[in-house]
Amino acid sequence: MSRMKTFFKYFLAIVIVYIISDIASIYLLKSTYITKEYSVENSILDVQVEEAKATFVNGNIKGKVKNNTDVNVSNKYLKIDSYSERGVLLGTKYVKIKDLSPKEETEFASSFNYEQIDNMKISLIDAEELPPEGELDFGFDNPEDAKMTFAVILGAVIVMFPWFPF
Repeated sequence: MSRMKTFFKYFLAIVIVYIISDIASIYLLKSTYITKEYSVENSILDVQVEEAKATFVNGNIKGKVKNNTDVNVSNKYLKIDSYSERGVLLGTKYVKIKDLSPKEETEFASSFNYEQIDNMKISLIDAEELPPEGELDFGFDNPEDAKMTFAVILGAVIVMFPWFPF
């Protein structure tokens, strides 16, 4: 019986250390994100950025786009340029904006892996202004793509499950 008590004590100690280290790492990671400056240029839509944060090596931007015009808006993209402290263009992301009716609002989100970002410039462009797909360095950034990727990974795990050595 004393052996079970000892085993339980060790097990409990491992679980407590795991939980404490997990909470500490989450706190440390969140504290490394710094709010960055941004500007919105030549947009017929109301673009409101809720969060523009970056670390030394990556970051994200989230916000909302509202159609304040009296016409339907379709086939538009947000172009997000990331710049260094010296004004060097580090990279560009494109986020597709769904078709918006007058007074309709939608959310957007983009993540990036550029180093030493100082500020971001956001502009609204038409689909015709997009560079050819071969010249897109980092492709499109849509939340729907992330959901599809998760579904593919989950499907692969389910298919490979019988071959896992348990």
